[in-house]
Amino acid sequence: MNSIRGILIDISGTLLIGNKACEGAISGLKKLREAGISFRFCTNTTKESRSAILKKLIDSGFDTNKNEIITTLSACRDLIISRKLRPLLLLEEDALEDFQGVPTEEPKDAVVIGLSPSNMRYDMLNKAFRILINNKNAPLIALHKSKYFAESDGLSLGPGPFVSALEYACEGVKAIVIGKPEKSFFESALKDMNLLEKANHVVMIGDDIEQDLGGGAKELGLIRYLVKTGKYRSGDELRDPTIDGVFDNFGNFVDFILNNIKK
Repeated sequence: MNSIRGILIDISGTLLIGNKACEGAISGLKKLREAGISFRFCTNTTKESRSAILKKLIDSGFDTNKNEIITTLSACRDLIISRKLRPLLLLEEDALEDFQGVPTEEPKDAVVIGLSPSNMRYDMLNKAFRILINNKNAPLIALHKSKYFAESDGLSLGPGPFVSALEYACEGVKAIVIGKPEKSFFESALKDMNLLEKANHVVMIGDDIEQDLGGGAKELGLIRYLVKTGKYRSGDELRDPTIDGVFDNFGNFVDFILNNIKK
């Protein structure tokens, strides 16, 4: 195993399910910090702002700070500002904190879609459809395209199916995807850790074989581990036999890493 210089950690399904910490997650993160291993939380969570995610982690028993959290929301905001867009934001109220100052007046010339149960209804999706169909230059910006995610009472639909519905309805429109598994998202996290040139010494750990461990994570040569919590389903690891290992939970993963570093 390559010497580990840093770890990128998924949140939903890996550390937390709903507001409850996964088995071994709190103690595992504490061990990583005590061992002096650099890490960042890389999350596609889009229902909440970075501040709200931080509060949820702390309230659930994790010791962390805002600078350790990399979200798709901040990356999306940067894109909107750089392209001077006036988007329709299909986002939950808690997530809009990260878009303060972004112009959204009419006429809107872009659609941003994240995980937003309150907006995934006909009238809002039809509003998005009309923006895209009536302006061929209007981008459809997807914070991510996860098919589903884990909640405390079971799996729930992610934003991916709704993004695909808009792509299907608006012939020729292809979403710009911001978060995992996009290479650019992983690169931004690696840059934040000053480890972009040492990507093959960085681990990505998550519960989603496609979103967490596919795409950019694979392309960049990250060391990729799957946990059997969250959205994991039996046999997921067989969908990509090139991943580097599978663990029952995050705590088991940390113990493996620390034991191997000591050898």
